[in-house]
Amino acid sequence: MSMIAGPTWCTWTRAPQESGCGSGALEGLPEGLYNRDLVVRAVPNHYAGEGAAATRELGEFERRQWINGIVQAIRAVKADQQSLRLQNEFYERSKHPLDTPR
Repeated sequence: MSMIAGPTWCTWTRAPQESGCGSGALEGLPEGLYNRDLVVRAVPNHYAGEGAAATRELGEFERRQWINGIVQAIRAVKADQQSLRLQNEFYERSKHPLDTPR
């Protein structure tokens, strides 16, 4: 995606020389659970992945996937009818907390 967003941001000739491998610092934590300090240690070069394999085509594909994901999320939020109803129900019930069913 960097090749699309800002091709001058990176020195592509150095990509094969840099390690994008993680340090394994996050091993042992459940998936999806992160610690700020460990994340910095997990990617010590602030570079993750295999930059030498990057192509414009792959960047375009990734960008389209990312944009489509955002579009789908926005459409789902706009179409949602339940959240506002549930929110209003919660606030209405919270006005009389002792009257809520147990």
